[in-house]
Amino acid sequence: MKTFAKFEFTPTQWATLRKLIETTTTTPDGTKVQSWKDCAVVELGFIVITPAVLKDLEVITPAVLSDKWAVDILFYGEVPKEFEPYAVYPNPCGVHTFSGDESLYLKSFCAKYPESEFCKLPEPIEPIK
Repeated sequence: MKTFAKFEFTPTQWATLRKLIETTTTTPDGTKVQSWKDCAVVELGFIVITPAVLKDLEVITPAVLSDKWAVDILFYGEVPKEFEPYAVYPNPCGVHTFSGDESLYLKSFCAKYPESEFCKLPEPIEPIK
């Protein structure tokens, strides 16, 4: 069972937790390659909360960035319990998705927020008589 989850960490928290899912392999030529155990990871970084305001290519007001490091993870199994306190649920689907797995995020989002407008099925359309 795959799980698509979104997280926000301080850089220190992420540096610690990533070690739980990180692995290093060695290629035949001896090069060390970092990869992930049982998951795919996209580090989004400090996402923009408020965009910059520009006028004639001059920054009038700089962008405001989150102080948390955003990370999207597609786990090929259950989410490790150590990650659960850092889960976030932006309205679907945030700034990133794993193509083809949007419904996995929506499933966890709707489990957390079942009354959200994103989780309501449309009313059936009545046939024209």
